[in-house]
Amino acid sequence: MNTIAKRLSAAAAALVIAAGSVYTGVCLTQNGTVSAAETTAASSAYKGKKPKYIFMFIGDGMSYPQIQVTQDYYSAMRDDNNNDILEANSYLNFTHFEATGSAVTYDSSSFCPDSASTATSLSTGYKTYSGTINMDETYTTSYETIAEKLKDQMGYKVGIVSSVNLNHATPAAYYAHQASRNSYYEIGLELIDSDFDYFAGGGLKQADGKNGDRKNLYDLAEKNGYNVIMTQDEAEKLTAKDGKAIIIGETLADSDALSYANDRKTDEWALSDYVEKGIEVLDNDKGFFMMVEGGKIDWACHANDAGSTIADTVALGGAVNKAIEFYNQHPDETLIVVTGDHETGGLTIGYAGTNYDTFLTNLKNQKLSYANLTATMLQSTRKTTQALKM
Repeated sequence: MNTIAKRLSAAAAALVIAAGSVYTGVCLTQNGTVSAAETTAASSAYKGKKPKYIFMFIGDGMSYPQIQVTQDYYSAMRDDNNNDILEANSYLNFTHFEATGSAVTYDSSSFCPDSASTATSLSTGYKTYSGTINMDETYTTSYETIAEKLKDQMGYKVGIVSSVNLNHATPAAYYAHQASRNSYYEIGLELIDSDFDYFAGGGLKQADGKNGDRKNLYDLAEKNGYNVIMTQDEAEKLTAKDGKAIIIGETLADSDALSYANDRKTDEWALSDYVEKGIEVLDNDKGFFMMVEGGKIDWACHANDAGSTIADTVALGGAVNKAIEFYNQHPDETLIVVTGDHETGGLTIGYAGTNYDTFLTNLKNQKLSYANLTATMLQSTRKTTQALKM
């Protein structure tokens, strides 16, 4: 087992980081503390009280630049009375956790890995090839994830939440074992077979198979005892007594993912709402583990969309705040880990061509994501083309 897995072993397995360097913040139970310095030693391990409630937050593509630009933007923004537009420390509370550090991230095939291999390292402590989920480099050995261990060995309830597709690489790394992250249908089958208690977020990719000729994943999930919920009204009524559940966002955007934070309508659930519902559904006497991915940070960075990167980083922070609220009620039993899997986009703030001016305040004029903008323009072009043909 890779020695990095020993750095933050808290409950039967490791909660660690697996490209570039990423930020990690840890909010520990009050009866046990660990310093950032201690986490750099392979022999060190968490020696405090075993956590009963574990939150694992992953900002996909989020590293120091994404966090820094978010902080810089809100520091630069002022209202008409020259006051902060957001209350200080209200949006990235995880940067103030008692234990913080960083990790160099790479995988078995690249210094610039992807979400499949890095999430494998986060969920199991092992490294593997880019594109591979919880399997070794020979594709013959599968790795058991921390979520699987906690459920099977300790009876914890398990929840998986993501702002992108629930069978995308990062969420899949907590329940699936595939040589290729693109095996969406097979990953979906493993989601159903996982028997995890709560899934929430974006829709399942290739729900009818790659060629549309397979049994529908949602139908199979219902046959396997899941409540498949696709409206917010139904989601709001869901309780722990209703059993296993899969909540798919009522309003889906590009690639059937949840909306970018700056595209989200006021009555549309945010990532934090799915976390809040997850806490309600998962809370029980034995404990729970919840993995929450801010997946659209990565998508925004791939698109070089600074405004959406900031908005979705704040959205992840809002989701973490729900866990902090829970922690304040159960301070001796709760562990919160917030990290990234890798950095995306090579984000920089200012360069010589602009005389190092950041122009951050210009982003206040961005009212929608780049993806939404291009989709809107394409739709408008199609309508114009159709009108001209009449």
